[in-house]
Amino acid sequence: MKNIWVILKREYLTRIKNKTFIIMTFLAPILITAFYGGAIYVATKGAEDNTQKTIYLSSSNALVQKINRKFDNFEFINEPNIPPGGTVVLDKINEDIEKGKVNGWLIISDQDLTNLDSTELIVKEAFSVNQKNTINEFLKAQITKQLLQTKGISQSILDSAQVKGGISMVEENESGKMENSSSELKSGVGFIMAFIIYFFIFMYGSMVMRSAMEEKTNRIVEVIISSVKPFQLMFGKILGVALVGLTQFFAWILLSLIFVLGIGKYLSSGIQMPQNLPQGSMNNQQAIKTLVDQNDLLGHLQTLPYAQIIVVFLLFFLGGYLLYSSLFAAIGAAVNQETDVQQFMLPVSLPLIFGLIIAQSVVFQAPNGHLAKVFSMIPLTSPIVMAVRVPFGISWSEIFTSAAILYLTFFIMVWISAKIYRIGILMYGKKPTWKDFAKWIRQS
Repeated sequence: MKNIWVILKREYLTRIKNKTFIIMTFLAPILITAFYGGAIYVATKGAEDNTQKTIYLSSSNALVQKINRKFDNFEFINEPNIPPGGTVVLDKINEDIEKGKVNGWLIISDQDLTNLDSTELIVKEAFSVNQKNTINEFLKAQITKQLLQTKGISQSILDSAQVKGGISMVEENESGKMENSSSELKSGVGFIMAFIIYFFIFMYGSMVMRSAMEEKTNRIVEVIISSVKPFQLMFGKILGVALVGLTQFFAWILLSLIFVLGIGKYLSSGIQMPQNLPQGSMNNQQAIKTLVDQNDLLGHLQTLPYAQIIVVFLLFFLGGYLLYSSLFAAIGAAVNQETDVQQFMLPVSLPLIFGLIIAQSVVFQAPNGHLAKVFSMIPLTSPIVMAVRVPFGISWSEIFTSAAILYLTFFIMVWISAKIYRIGILMYGKKPTWKDFAKWIRQS
């Protein structure tokens, strides 16, 4: 343990005293916020196509001629030389599309408008999925309205039958109090946690791998292992980098809390209470303030299970890092150059990548479903899947069972990796193979 502590201390102090580490510790929360803000803006605003699109509409059905001609950035027009229900001059319309006079030509050949199975949209440049769906949904809504009107249902009745608003989710907390909740917020928090764990397992695991490779290629390791055992060197590196990661995380959490509290105070100070309440209406003011708080983002944040989130984040980030860094350390010790790394990294990384895919699909749809629970117990995917599930609330027994499996797997893997590390760290001149790994593991 003394030798492991010496190596741990060296790895830790060397990295946290680095100027780049100090600068990035303070800049990373700002850069991550800017990155996600920019990504959200591009996804919601930057990718929109606001150009006006004109589409010829051809149909012999009289009901189609009554639908609205403009919506969003689209406009349906009848080709000037073609009367409604008349013969379509294909060459003329195709020529207009080629010249860019119009963006497309919508042909509705269906006589039975309850089933649009003979409707085509001819374009020169393909529309996006969203644009196609927008046209499709608008067309179906307009035809539905026309069909209802033919059955004697007036526009005023249709308007009065439009349902507005939507459901709000109320969740019972541990104390039995009912609070507003947001599935979107829980999904967002869970996925951000999962992505952070995914990203930093790779980042800090790669640190361990590069450190082992540098010491091997520079022949420094030959001097080091004259004083310590290869296992002690590998384990000291893993724990030292783990402490570096935890130090950086705690610094980021502190900076993020300051940032969030500052924004929350700014937002709350901007809430204007009504000034014309009756005298003696303090209860009214309190009621209004309660409603504002409950519907505010900060109100939804209060429903998150923070104790479980913190425990899961620390347990599974550390456990996931320890498990994968032991594998990365073995790879770094076995290879002789960067070009040899990829053939070993891909199989090792695939389970972690698959865990992120599960987080984006199955877990968001059913966070407490059977498949989500299964992958929460598989140690190679549990660091990602558990992080996504925890904001929705899971039992402590499930958390600790999954963590126990994860750390037990780590101890098994570090024992296996140590055998590869012990032989591979002094192996030069030969490119290792999976067969070599299996042989080194079998050796005592």
